[in-house]
Formats: sequence, structure tokens, C-alpha cells
Amino acid sequence: MRYLKWKLSEGTWGTGPEAELNSVNKITAGGYVDSDGYRIGYWPDIDTSSMSEWDVTEVSEADALAFAQAIWADVEIDSDGILTHEEPDDPAAE
Repeated sequence: MRYLKWKLSEGTWGTGPEAELNSVNKITAGGYVDSDGYRIGYWPDIDTSSMSEWDVTEVSEADALAFAQAIWADVEIDSDGILTHEEPDDPAAE
């Protein structure tokens, strides 16, 4: 699995390279966005050559895990290399 960290241009959803990443690579974007507007995503084979106008960086598995754990403390990487965490209990569902 290869991991990418990218910055949302305006700090909000839809202003980063997600559309291009998804159209080219069908990247899986995790729900992990830090306070600086960076997001972590992953895909087995990522071509970032067309991403030069965006702040897109490949990071190690350990860096991706540390990034996600700063947001969700119980995040793990499963056997397929996917970042996972238990969904928090929804008090409205009770």
C-alpha cells in the first residue's frame, strides 16, 4: 500500500486534488484531516506525476499511521494496509 498526504487548497473539502486523485487512481481517502488541512489517503499503485499543482507527498506507512492516530487514537493498519478505527458510538442511535 502507498500512502499520500495532501493539503486541501482552501482548507475545506472539495478544494484539494481529490477529484484528480480519484479520477486517475481511485484513491481511498480516509476520514483523517488535520487542523492544517492535510488529508491522508492510500492506494496500492499511485501515479502522482500529474499532481504538481497540488501539495501531494508520499509518506511511509508509519507516518500515515501516526498522522491518523493524532486524530483517532485507536487507528490501526489492517493486513491489507488500510487505516481503520472503530466508529464512535452514536448517542442518537440509542
